Amino acid sequence: MAAGSRGAAGWWLDYALMVGGGASVAFGVSALIVPNRIADGGLTGVAIVLHYLTGLGVGPLYAALNVPLLAWAWRTLGARFVWRTLVGVALVSAWTVVFAHLPPLPVRDPLLAALYGGLFVGLGIGAVLRAGGSTGGSDVLARYMDVHRGWPYSRTMVLVDVCVLLAVGALVGLPAAMYAWIATNVAGQVASWVVEGARRARLALVVSDAADRIAVRVLAELGRGATRLEGTGAYTRAPHPVLLVALGEREVVPLRNLVAEEDPRAFVVLLPAHEVRGEGFLGLRTGGPS
Repeated sequence: MAAGSRGAAGWWLDYALMVGGGASVAFGVSALIVPNRIADGGLTGVAIVLHYLTGLGVGPLYAALNVPLLAWAWRTLGARFVWRTLVGVALVSAWTVVFAHLPPLPVRDPLLAALYGGLFVGLGIGAVLRAGGSTGGSDVLARYMDVHRGWPYSRTMVLVDVCVLLAVGALVGLPAAMYAWIATNVAGQVASWVVEGARRARLALVVSDAADRIAVRVLAELGRGATRLEGTGAYTRAPHPVLLVALGEREVVPLRNLVAEEDPRAFVVLLPAHEVRGEGFLGLRTGGPS
């Protein structure tokens, strides 16, 4: 009974995140971006440009643009991904129609509109991703290229955004393209922060003859595990132990300090961890704005 209750609570939380995230994306577009005649990246930007050219609503246009993508994804990516994406697209489109009938905010500075619009769009996309959903758009194409062509997710998103921003510049004007670029980048950064939050992970490689002492302090002071590897210097051919440590972003400075105290000559490499799974970490993957 308790497990079922927790499962139901988790389902409702995901539902709330999806609904709230869709509303946030739509609010940023309808109340801030469109009234200031700027745009966004991805398929949202395409819908906005078509709105400027035809006068049709952004919400219906966004939904219509996603139909062929979702039909294609049904055959190439599977029904589970499509259903999850369909919910996100429907929510964003529906909320965009609702907010389009409300008075726009009194923000007439396009730079502020791009910043605040990107903020709301990013918060919404991040919330939907946290719920295990997707807002569709270029996310569908990026997922296909990742799964079937081996392209990095971010590469496809950047290429799509560049194409959209070039179209914005040609059809709406270069200032609009610049503000669209700002909004897109803000949205991407905010979405990543929402998905990862304070749990953003880092990977540390520590090459030191004091590896055993460092590992003991990592366990005791940071509460993190460490994996000892055996390395060999390419020039000296001398053996050197290497510690592999996955840690949170806030633990980077404490790690640097304790390594310096134990071995000032230690060689340390810090890398962003795209995904970390296991005890103490949740699996984290992020996408960009759609």
